Amino acid sequence: MSLHHDLLRQARMLADHEPRRPKQASLRRAISAAYYAVFHLLTSEAAARLVKGAARRPLRDALRRAYNHGEMRLACADFCTSTGGQFSAIVGSAGVPADLQVVAQAFRDLQQARHEADYDVSRTFTRGEALDVVALAEQAFSAWRTARATAASDAFLTVMLARKGMLR
Repeated sequence: MSLHHDLLRQARMLADHEPRRPKQASLRRAISAAYYAVFHLLTSEAAARLVKGAARRPLRDALRRAYNHGEMRLACADFCTSTGGQFSAIVGSAGVPADLQVVAQAFRDLQQARHEADYDVSRTFTRGEALDVVALAEQAFSAWRTARATAASDAFLTVMLARKGMLR
């Protein structure tokens, strides 16, 4: 199974792990794993589209490392809209499909949740909050299954990698 599917399963397992009083560490790791599941889903898909062939795995892996979390978040802001924001010209007249908008918004929300879980030690998380974050990642996976077949998904994955250069 793929890393992104394993991370999503791990996120669910961590959120459900302790039946009575879940440890903050488990809930925080669940939230972080949910975000990274979607991050790896998208970078894996992008690399597989661009670099084909079994012998080229090292190149695909190197491409995946080139994705920047902050730039990906900024790209998602444009793809949360039906027009594609600053990238409407490459999205085309069909616009950004609703499922792709779901993926873009989920990525932004998941990244924010991960930042809070990883860095805000004053914050206490509930199991319900962790389960909501995991459910959001699952929703993004589901929406991506539909959105991935659209031309707008190619633009989305490209902008997530090369946003700065494309704005010149």
